Amino acid sequence: IILLAGAILLFALFAAFLIYVTIKAPKFDTSKLNTSELTVIYDKDNKEITKLGSEKREKVTYEELPQVFVDALVATEDSRFYQHNGFDAPRFLKATVGQLLGHSDAGGASTLSMQVIKNSFTSTVSGGFAGIVRKFTDIYLAVFKLEKKYSKEDIIEFYVNNHYLGNNAYGVEQASLNYFGKSVSDLNLAEASFIAGLFQSPTYYNPYNYPERAEKRRQTVLYLMQRHGY
Repeated sequence: IILLAGAILLFALFAAFLIYVTIKAPKFDTSKLNTSELTVIYDKDNKEITKLGSEKREKVTYEELPQVFVDALVATEDSRFYQHNGFDAPRFLKATVGQLLGHSDAGGASTLSMQVIKNSFTSTVSGGFAGIVRKFTDIYLAVFKLEKKYSKEDIIEFYVNNHYLGNNAYGVEQASLNYFGKSVSDLNLAEASFIAGLFQSPTYYNPYNYPERAEKRRQTVLYLMQRHGY
C-alpha cells in the first residue's frame, strides 16, 4: 500500500510538472524560426558596396543541401531523426542515466527538433530546476508544435541555417564559403563531414587553432556515417 501510494504521488507530481511546463512554455511564434541574412547594399551600377548585419549568414533551402551533408548531419547529431516524433526516448533515457552515473561521454539527449527549439525559443540553461524545465519545454514544443507543423526537411533547413559554426560564420552556407570557398551544394564527403562535426562545438574544433581536434572530429563523423549505414 505504501509503495502504491508513493507511486501515485510521484505520478501526480510528474503530471503537475508537465502541466506547469505547458503553461510556462513560450508562444510558438513561427517567425522566430526564420533567421536573417546580411543586408547587401549596391551602387547605381548594381555593384556590391558592403554588407550590413551582426551575423554573417547566407541562407540555404533543404534542396540546396547535398545528400552527403544531410547523411553526415543526421548520423552525427540525431541518428533516429526520421523515426521519432521530435523526442527520442531511448536516447534520452541513456543520456540521463549516463549523466547521473557521472559519465562525461554519455552524450546529449536533444534531437535535431529539440535543438531547433532551444536555438529559437528557449535557452542554453542546463543546470538545476531551470535546466530540467527548459529540457522538458524543448520536448513539448518539439513534439506538439514543431513536428506537427513542419516536415523533417523543413526542420533540417531551420537547423542548418540558425547555427553558429565558427569564424564569424552563421549557417552551413556561410561556413562552407568561409572554410572551402564554395557553396554547400558543392561539398564532397571530406568537407561535408568536417562541417557536420562543427555543430557540436565550433570553437573547440576550430580548424585554424586546433587542426588536430578538427581532423579527429571529422574522423568521428565518418565513423558514425559508416556505423549508421551511410
